[in-house]
Amino acid sequence: MRNNLRSCRLEHGYTQTALSKKLGITVTQYQRIESGSSDGSLKLWIEMKRILGNPIDYLIENTSI
Repeated sequence: MRNNLRSCRLEHGYTQTALSKKLGITVTQYQRIESGSSDGSLKLWIEMKRILGNPIDYLIENTSI
């Protein structure tokens, strides 16, 4: 599980459904990315960086600091 991505999403008040809609992907696609079972495209990670305000390498990490 990508805990940093999950934490950032929750800090911004997004549900998985809300963030997936903002990203233009299905909630299932987002869940796979957050769980770590899918990588997603670079374009998608850039958009998550823009929305959540954290570096991509931080969002990809599996553990929170």
